[in-house]
Amino acid sequence: MQKTSIGKYVMVLLMFVFTVTTTIAQKFSPSSYIAEHKDIAQQLMIETGVPASVILAVAFHESAYGNSKIAKHLNNHFGIKGKNNSKAIRSAYKGYGSIKESYRDFVGLLQRRKATNTMFEKHGAEDYQSWVKGIARAGYSTTREWPSKVLATIRRYNLDKYDQMQTQPVAKGMLAKSGAAKIQQDILLRSMEANDTSTDFTSGDTHVVTKGDTLSELATRYNISVDDLKRRNNLQSSKLAIGQRLLL
Repeated sequence: MQKTSIGKYVMVLLMFVFTVTTTIAQKFSPSSYIAEHKDIAQQLMIETGVPASVILAVAFHESAYGNSKIAKHLNNHFGIKGKNNSKAIRSAYKGYGSIKESYRDFVGLLQRRKATNTMFEKHGAEDYQSWVKGIARAGYSTTREWPSKVLATIRRYNLDKYDQMQTQPVAKGMLAKSGAAKIQQDILLRSMEANDTSTDFTSGDTHVVTKGDTLSELATRYNISVDDLKRRNNLQSSKLAIGQRLLL
């Protein structure tokens, strides 16, 4: 009788462990994955010019929205190959200390590779289609359907809305939906303004980037060289983001 009770207890315990393990394995749904990672995607867009929609869609596709083995065990959300120290799985994919490191390495890979580096000058953050097609042509994936699947992900989940960082007037009933984006934009602008006041430049003038602005056009408008603009604003490329504040 006692053995039977112990056996039943073990069975219940095993079923509980299996249920918990299954729940953990399916950590993300499509919507929860996007909600959790959109901020880092937008931050990288501001820093580099790669559309947030492209970053999110590639990660979504390559990691099965965060549920693949390499995503769970290696924090690898982009299918980038390399070394890892994992004892949980044997894999040729690169291991990262955090998901954010994986996101940054993806953008870094695009910057490092000659085949994709030119896109930073050619395409704006609003042109997600050209970015996806360019990444595909550069050989990021050998699957012919890869670009169409990534583009379909962007369209299905309206990811291109995260490429628009400017704050716009909204009706009272829309405040809840737009609040997160507005708060993020306000924080970014305050950070830029703080940097402006703490930096010792003789002119003291600034310019807030609007749609269509380019470094060369701004250099001509304000009678300053492109190199000086880059140096004063610690810019690594000529890409600009809407809402970005530049020291002149």
